[in-house]
Amino acid sequence: MPARRLSSRLRLSRDEENPNDSRLPLDCPSGYYYNLVSLANAPQRTTTKEEVFERTAIALGVALLFLFGYFGVGFSTKPGRAHEFSTPLDKRIPFIARSIWIYLWSFSASAIPLFIIRSPRLFRRTSLAFAIAILISLICFTVIPVTAIDLRASAEQVKAAVDPSHWAVSTVYSLDPPYNLFPSLHVSITALAAFSVWKVNRRFGAILFAGLGLVAVSVCTTKQHYLVDVIGGLIVAALAGGLSIRPYKAQGERLTYSWRGPVSYVGSMVLLYVGLYGSYRWAGMSH
Repeated sequence: MPARRLSSRLRLSRDEENPNDSRLPLDCPSGYYYNLVSLANAPQRTTTKEEVFERTAIALGVALLFLFGYFGVGFSTKPGRAHEFSTPLDKRIPFIARSIWIYLWSFSASAIPLFIIRSPRLFRRTSLAFAIAILISLICFTVIPVTAIDLRASAEQVKAAVDPSHWAVSTVYSLDPPYNLFPSLHVSITALAAFSVWKVNRRFGAILFAGLGLVAVSVCTTKQHYLVDVIGGLIVAALAGGLSIRPYKAQGERLTYSWRGPVSYVGSMVLLYVGLYGSYRWAGMSH
């Protein structure tokens, strides 16, 4: 292939990958050789199948760590060992059943990087941060068990058959062991997801940080956490994010997916809430 045609193709490929590339111009003879070497030494992108397999394996591993660790510790905690971190402010916070939908959204926060972050290195670092936060939390759950038995709304307040919100609160109370409060994993995981997305897209990151604020409120208004748990979750997120996500620096790879990523995530959330509403309707017909 003539050198001029090869130079044009290399320039086009380079501009598509990184329009802000500061390497030498390809028209320059010395720059031509330099860029050939740079392209050869640049990190190679894996194939789509390899990326999907790696992401699936990592996501599954983190999910299993959470599920087995969280419920294993929660169901093995002895009530007599559990503490209460109640403060006068906690008693002033009202129970708001409708905030359960924000609380439930926080469960899916760990999946956000799957849909937005394209960089394999940042995705690995984000998953590692999730794992660090989960491990720190599991240690705290074991050493300092905290109970929400007296914090949760009473049976009179939670009327399962009244509306979808009260049904959802009742379902969460029945499935979630009343321990594993400090630190709040809902807060720490949402914060880490927001921080990782902020590294590649400030607009989406800002939206997620706003969502983090709502999650921090909802864990208290659903009477699932104390204020101290929220603070603990933020501290754990700062530690895990500082160790794993903060050192990340882009090296020319594509950082985010196109608009299809966020749209796919929103579509998944719509399906999730439609499924929850369908479960509520089905539970109502069963009674």
